[in-house]
This record gives sequence, structure tokens and C-alpha cells, in this order.
Amino acid sequence: MRNIFSTLDTAHLRKSINISLRANITACVVLGNAISQPITATGTPLSLSDTIKIAVQNDDWLLKSQSIEKGLYALSEGADALPDPVISLSVLNLPSNGFAFNQEEMTQLQVAASQQFPRGDTLKLQQEKYKTVAKEQPLLRFDRKAKIALRAEELWLDAYKAQTSYQLVEDTRPLIQKLEEIVSTSYASSVGSAGQQDIIRAQLEIMRLRDRLIELKTQKVVSLKKLSQYLFNSRTSGVTDYNPSSDIQLPNKLTDISYIDKKRISLFDTQSNQELIQLVSMHPLVRAKAQQVKGFEVDTQIAKQSLKPQYAVNASYSFRDDTPQGTSRANFYSVGISMSIPLFSSTKQDAEISNRVQTTEAVKTEKRLLIREFLATVNSAYADYNGLCERINIYETGIIPQIKQQTQASLNAYTNDAGNFAEVVRAQVSELDAQLTLLGLEVAKHKAIATLRYYLPLEAHTHE
Repeated sequence: MRNIFSTLDTAHLRKSINISLRANITACVVLGNAISQPITATGTPLSLSDTIKIAVQNDDWLLKSQSIEKGLYALSEGADALPDPVISLSVLNLPSNGFAFNQEEMTQLQVAASQQFPRGDTLKLQQEKYKTVAKEQPLLRFDRKAKIALRAEELWLDAYKAQTSYQLVEDTRPLIQKLEEIVSTSYASSVGSAGQQDIIRAQLEIMRLRDRLIELKTQKVVSLKKLSQYLFNSRTSGVTDYNPSSDIQLPNKLTDISYIDKKRISLFDTQSNQELIQLVSMHPLVRAKAQQVKGFEVDTQIAKQSLKPQYAVNASYSFRDDTPQGTSRANFYSVGISMSIPLFSSTKQDAEISNRVQTTEAVKTEKRLLIREFLATVNSAYADYNGLCERINIYETGIIPQIKQQTQASLNAYTNDAGNFAEVVRAQVSELDAQLTLLGLEVAKHKAIATLRYYLPLEAHTHE
């Protein structure tokens, strides 16, 4: 059949293939532009910044934390109050042979009051403990917001990757369909070298592209479904304007790296490992752990107060009735003070103090472990970021341009009767795979930046 290519009709047909393929190749979307058109044409795009903002605003955990903080401060206001005094009313020495109140001299109606005082500075320390624990909540809220932002960004990026990949595959499908039509026409007219295997190969690639589209659409829906937990507002018993069950429109491309993120990345070139440790130590979760240490230290001081004596004062007034003959009897006043001596309970108290001390040391160890874990995470995220940047550069400056040249060369060879159809299709699919790989690298790079943003917060964390 190759001798037929010399005919005028064959030349015209191959020229049509070349023009059609070139026109469709230029329609493929490069990564820099991501997707030329979003999947849906209506609605407001759900940007990454809006996603994070909605996720943080809808987080009920923040309300829970605020309630806990207010409750602890409320407890601190009353923690320094003394125990309530005890008042008693008693009848003393009432005779059993007549129950007459004026029969015996020692019969009395007594009103008594007693007041107990806690050991040492227990009340003051208890008030300090509540305030110390309350100060942990704002730090936990800062950490919670950062975690919500990180998780929401990761899910948003997954959905964006699926949507952009969908569009890249969608832009490639017309190429294969057009090529399949031209090859089918060539085969049906017995003009050219097209064979049945070429038609089958084209149809197979089309089905594979359809399978990819279904997979990518599913991935986007799954990511948005997971993201919906952060978009749901339980306080209004509904969701935001962005319904995760619908085909949400995402922006056309990723935003550039912000100045603060570039500054964060540059820290690894200008800061020593010790300085990075200091930066990691400013993380809200690490500072919350340090606040826990302060709380347990106060607990230790409270336990030490048990070694001090506990005092109590009491006072009473006893009324006596006149004698049966009418002689007046004197009433009694009594005042006393009592003091507990930790004589037999010292072993128990020493054990309690030792327990508080060891608990404090355990929390200090947790803090050091947390810093070490965070430092390892930021170093690995930075290494991942550098590797991704290098790979992106290779794809943008080397692999993709060469694949495009290979695609064009295979097309030219096929139109000049020097190549085969399988090479043309393979080149088209290879170019699509390279575009998808580059997209994945870009998304992974933004995830690495998001990780660094969580573990190295350069923003102030002293006020909400």
C-alpha cells in the first residue's frame, strides 16, 4: 500500500493529517496556564484563600476552646475565696431525768462558728493554676487554625490537580479522535498505509482517555467531599454557598508564592540549625506545651503546700437559763484555734509531690520531642521543596520541549511515510503524561510550602 502514497490524493490526505494534528497539538494546555477553561462556566470560583477562610470560620472547635478559656478564668476568680464558715446550734448537757433546761447548771444552748484556712498559699496557687491553664487555649486555637488551613489547602490542591488534569486529558482527546477519524477514512478508502491495527490503537487510546477522565472526575469529587467537612457550618444547620455535591468551579491556575513564603524558604539558607530550632520553638503548639509545663509546676507548688499545717479557728456562745429559784446564771464565750500536723501523712504527701515533679519532667520531655519532630519535618519539607523545584525546571526546560519535538518528529515521519501510526499516538500520550507529571510536581511543591507554613509560622501569635 505504500506505493499509493505517491498519488495526489494520498499527498492531500497526509497534508490534512498533518494540519489537523498540528492544530490540535497547539490546543493542548501547558502547565503554566493550567486549564484554559474551568469545568463549569457558572458560579464563583472557590479560591484557595476563600476555602481557608471559610474552613476557619466554620470550625466549632474554636468556639469550644473559647468556652473552656472563659470557664477557667471564671474558676480563677473564685479560686482564692476561703471555704464557707461552719455554724452550728447545739443543746448541751440536757438532763435525762426531766429534760428541763433550767434544772442543771451545765445545760446550755450553744451557737458556734468555725472557719478553716487552707494550707500555705494553696488558694493563691490554685488561682494561678487556672489562669495558667486558660492561657494555653489561645495558643491551641492558633495551632488549630493553622492545622485547618493546612488540611483544607491540601484537599483543595487535590481537587485542583484532578480538575486541571481532567482538562488536560479533555484537550488531548480530540487529537486522538481526529487522528482516528482520518486513519479510518484512509483505511476505508484503501488510500495510504493505515491498517486495522492503527484504528484499533486509536480507539484503545480514546477508551483509555475516557477512563482517565472518569478517574480524575471521581478524584475531584472525593477531594471536595472531604473538603466539605470544613465548609459545613453546623451553627446555621447548612453549608456555605459552595455546595460540595455540585461540580465546584476552581480557579484557572495556582497563585504565585507569596513574599512571606519566600522569606520562610530563604531561612534555610541564612539560618543555622540552632536558629531554626528557636523558630520552631515559637510554634503555637510548642508554646502551648510550655504553658502546660508551667501549669504542672504550679501543681507541684500546690502539692508542697500539703507539708504546711492547716489552721482553723472557732468561736461559740453558750446560753444558760436561770435557776428554778430565779437566780441568774452566767453565759459562756469560747474561742479556739486548731492546727493539723502532717505527722502520719508525710509519706503520702512526699509521694504526691514526687509524682507532680516527675509529671512536670515528662511534659518537658514531650516539649523537646515535639521540637525535634518539628525540626525534622521542616527540614524534610524543605528538601522535598528543593527536589520538586529541580524536577519542575527539568520538565519545563528539557523534558516537555523535547517531547514536543519528538511528537512533531513522529508526526512528520508518519506523514512522509517514514514512521508508523503507533509512534504518533505514543508521542501524543507521552506528551500528555509529561504535562500531568509537571502538574503533579507543581501541586506537590505548593503542598511542601503549606507544610513549611504550618511548622514555621512567622506571623505573630500573641493576639487573636
